[in-house]
Amino acid sequence: MTRPAPTGTRTPLLGLAVDGKTLRGSRTGEDVTHLPAAVRHDSQIVVAQAQVTAKSNEIPAFAPLLATLDLSGVVVTADALHTQHEHARHIVTAGGHYLLIVKGNQPTLHRRFKALPWREAILNDRTDETGHGRREIRRLKICTARRGLPFPHAAQAIQVKRRRTDRKTGKITIVTIYAVTSLPPGRVPHAPQLATLIRGHWSVEILHYIRDVTYREDACKVRTGAAPRILASLRNLAIGLARLIGWTNIAAATDHYRSHPDDGLQLLGLTT
Repeated sequence: MTRPAPTGTRTPLLGLAVDGKTLRGSRTGEDVTHLPAAVRHDSQIVVAQAQVTAKSNEIPAFAPLLATLDLSGVVVTADALHTQHEHARHIVTAGGHYLLIVKGNQPTLHRRFKALPWREAILNDRTDETGHGRREIRRLKICTARRGLPFPHAAQAIQVKRRRTDRKTGKITIVTIYAVTSLPPGRVPHAPQLATLIRGHWSVEILHYIRDVTYREDACKVRTGAAPRILASLRNLAIGLARLIGWTNIAAATDHYRSHPDDGLQLLGLTT
């Protein structure tokens, strides 16, 4: 993975989301193919992918997945499954930073985060968006990590409070999310950039959604050996190429190249 180009004296940060996806059609007996992957926030390009036999095996696959990547100037984002001490140490030792969700699988850390003085903390960022039949207000607060916080290299604690209103029913849902990061105060000069990194993690979920809905990946019954992973890699390649040349609607891109295969060959540098 190429590191971001430096600007001025400080290297801009690149978000890299780590998450796994189960290929449901690949089940053989009790085994099913599960693919942890590292995905760039900015382009949905998959820069690393591994194969394990179950989601429970995703944790030990984390460090090997990132082992070949240059993590300088990279912020690795992941959900609570990967909020593990060894994962944090691996990322920082490799020269990167982490931004990890904190939930009940780390009960001591979660209790400590809930007990931080959030009422006294200033509001660092607020967004108000309307779409898909709902209005969502997000408020972000940051606390500098206290000494003795039980997590390696923790520098800042983050609270995100989401208030979602269903515009049709009027139902209001409020969810509070906590995150921990090794980014020190000032490394991200503006709080909205932290909010962008948190939301950027959704890029991997969007990628998985596209593979399911547009490419019907879960309906694929290929089960033998590495074949499920190879097909998933080809889907990743097709989506990444479409993103790089400017397609924002992958379904429309797929329809185009299905109807114009010569354009697809040209995109790959091939001619008929």
